[in-house]
Amino acid sequence: MSELNEKIKLFAFDLDGILYIGDNAMPGAVELVNHLREKYQVVFFTNNSSKTSRQVHEKLNKLRIECALNEVYTSSSATADYLKESGIDDVYVVGSKGFREEIRGHGIRIVDDDSAKNLVVGLDFDFSYDKIAIALSILLKGGKFIVCNKDRSFHAGENKFLPGCGAIVGAISAAADKKPDFIVGKPNTYILSKISKDFNVEHDEIVVVGDSYESDIKMALNYKSKSILINNNDYIAHEDIIVFKDLKELLNYRRREK
Repeated sequence: MSELNEKIKLFAFDLDGILYIGDNAMPGAVELVNHLREKYQVVFFTNNSSKTSRQVHEKLNKLRIECALNEVYTSSSATADYLKESGIDDVYVVGSKGFREEIRGHGIRIVDDDSAKNLVVGLDFDFSYDKIAIALSILLKGGKFIVCNKDRSFHAGENKFLPGCGAIVGAISAAADKKPDFIVGKPNTYILSKISKDFNVEHDEIVVVGDSYESDIKMALNYKSKSILINNNDYIAHEDIIVFKDLKELLNYRRREK
């Protein structure tokens, strides 16, 4: 990893499956983040749209992974940012209470029926046939179709996975025969571009750390950033990808490089 040391200024960590699973920090997570902060800026991102940035910030600090609120990026907050930037101010929301809070907090009007002009989709544990029907009606009238991510599933504990936002997006897409107009979360580079702007770093001064080639690493490659893949053998060799089996191995390597 010595080739990273010259230009790198910031490490961006995925959360679910990397720094924690469920309510438990991964072994080595606290020590690694503290070690990297001695030299680099560190931020955190997640495709999970069910929580607000503030809720994720509180969770990280409770797990002793200390961070500031402006260092936390969620697909819910990023989606609200995108709506605001795009001038979309009237939406029907398929998503959690936290997601709705983020959208309202950005001054965007939420309409709870098919009179809404646009559709926004996040993870929704109360997803239903009625919600598909409302979403279909909005899309058939020409509404924009904005989604947090297309993750098929997500970690919900050790060896446990649950259907993700992508499963909900798939149902609505099938009903309306329409693909999303914009996907905010990874592997789209929207969140990385916000990090780059907020922390005044260039694309090649960022290292993305994640456990998914299809989302975390592809996002980094799409943005032309460096990346570290953790505990995953299913990847395509690339000069901008470095692989470690777990966080402890990465921490030990960094300590030797220091």
